[in-house]
Amino acid sequence: MEKFSTEYFRKLASDLKFSLTDEEIEALKKDFEAVEAQVHLFEQVDTEGVEPMIWPFETPTVFLREDVENETLDQKDALANADDVRMGHVHVPKVVK
Repeated sequence: MEKFSTEYFRKLASDLKFSLTDEEIEALKKDFEAVEAQVHLFEQVDTEGVEPMIWPFETPTVFLREDVENETLDQKDALANADDVRMGHVHVPKVVK
């Protein structure tokens, strides 16, 4: 049984509420196989003795601006144009299973 079958992609697309052509499925299979091969290469890298990286930069980030509160809408104004408001939140219909 192939790892990324046509049925797998059809079910995934159905669950996400869109359809795929046979050509798109074949292209996705190739893409997924390429990504899987790249992940396999990363798994082979020897990381013994390498300290885990906690932050992407060694120096502190100093170039960010200070947060300054400007004009802010109150909740009533923010929800004024919403079609369905429940308990102070915009209510939207469920779109996935």
